[in-house]
Amino acid sequence: MTPGLVRVYSVDLDQPAAVTDRLELLLSDEERDAPAPIRIARATVRVVLAEALGADPAAVTISRRCEHCGHPTHGRPTVPGAPGISFSLSHSGSFAVVALAAGGERVGVDVEEIRPRARLPALAARVLSAEEHDAWLALSDEADRLRSFLLAWTAKEAYLKALGIGIATRLRDVPAHVDGWRTAELDAGAGRVAALAVDRTEFEVQHLEPFTAISP
Repeated sequence: MTPGLVRVYSVDLDQPAAVTDRLELLLSDEERDAPAPIRIARATVRVVLAEALGADPAAVTISRRCEHCGHPTHGRPTVPGAPGISFSLSHSGSFAVVALAAGGERVGVDVEEIRPRARLPALAARVLSAEEHDAWLALSDEADRLRSFLLAWTAKEAYLKALGIGIATRLRDVPAHVDGWRTAELDAGAGRVAALAVDRTEFEVQHLEPFTAISP
């Protein structure tokens, strides 16, 4: 992969049992301790990484050690020994997105289903900055309000995932624009909103379907 190219894989997490069983064989014991959709998402990450590394998916090592505090489980996931590889996974409902870059960029991705949120005004007040919140309040249509909120939410989450500091930062403190970074809305299909954050201002997104390579 060349610098500035980000591959984005759309993943249908509603898979036949035969595919689920085959993907589960790629996971470590710790990764198997999750519902089937999450196991499918985790295994798909291994398939995507293995293709980029020219390796066996089951042999790919993924570290989640935090580069900021050293905690072994809540950091930005990385592949030890492959510093140029950056990837990010997000899932919502029966759908997941995997973003992969191999040119040294950091990437983060987030996806959310478009569905009514309980106490949306309170959520918006916690997630949006004062300026963003004022613009949000100016929207009169409820559907526009929900989509606008989700666009802002996913963009902020994607950026924090790329940095690996999500649990330490309030979303309302995350700026809409950061020098050297660009956040783009992704096409995640009807009924969903997704965003990609990359630590460069110019990049190309290549949309791919992962299961063409692993289905029988």
